[in-house]
This record gives sequence, structure tokens and C-alpha cells, in this order.
Amino acid sequence: MSEDSKSKALTTAANVLTYQNRSAQALYDRLLEKQIAEEDAAYAVSRLIELGFLNDEQYASDLIAQYRARGWGKTRIKQELRKKKLEPDLIEALLEDFEPDYDKMQRLIAAKLRGETDPDRATLKRVSDSLARKGFTWEQIRRALDQYTEQLEEFES
Repeated sequence: MSEDSKSKALTTAANVLTYQNRSAQALYDRLLEKQIAEEDAAYAVSRLIELGFLNDEQYASDLIAQYRARGWGKTRIKQELRKKKLEPDLIEALLEDFEPDYDKMQRLIAAKLRGETDPDRATLKRVSDSLARKGFTWEQIRRALDQYTEQLEEFES
């Protein structure tokens, strides 16, 4: 591993990160795709971590906030973080106390029901399936639907 190859690896890594933030593993893999030697890629990743330009915990936290704002649940967020090649232990630690945003779920339900006050079974299944695809558990979906119907009943009273 020459100084020249280390410098090239570091420059390439920095360029990759200017286009898109990545996890340490994803950056390492990208450097290998760009024909950087394994030793040089490992050096570049560790150097960027050391300098504070690469931080998997911060990257994952930012992604969680972004995905939560999209109205996603824990399961969907976990899947996306795995795709970003973040460590499973880090994902678990950051999502340990994750609570869904029930207000956002209520808005999603209201949008799907389009003002229906007495939806049929098929409509409720469509809404439930939509929320499940967003990564919510059946317990959370049931709770959100119950809250929604309670709000409708209160509004109609």
C-alpha cells in the first residue's frame, strides 16, 4: 500500500461521499467497485471515520428521522437501514425505543378512507394493508384504527 494509492483511495472516498452519504460498509463496498484495493479502501474508510466525516450512528439517526417523517413504521425503517449496510446491532439499539407517530397514522387513515364514516371490511383491509406496508405492526394498526373510529364517534356526537 503506497502513499499514492492511499491518497487516491481517500480522494475517491471523499468524492463518493459528496454525492451521497453512506455507511462505512457501503462506502467500502463502493470503493471496491471503483477498483480500489481492499487495503486502500479499508484505510480510506477508517481515516474518514477518524476524521469524523463518516459516522454510522449519525447517518442511521438521520435516516430514521427522515423515514419517520415519511410516516414509516419500525419494520420498514429496519429494512431500509439494512439495505444501507448498517450494522444490525446499531439498528436495534437506535430503534429500541421507537414509537410510531399515531397522529401521522391517523392522517394516513383519514386520507385512505376519504371521509368514509362507516367503511366496509374491504376498505378497512386496504387501509390496514397500506399501513402494514409502511412497516407498522398489526397491534399498532389496530390501535390507530380504534383511535380513528373513536374520534369519528366523538365528532358525530
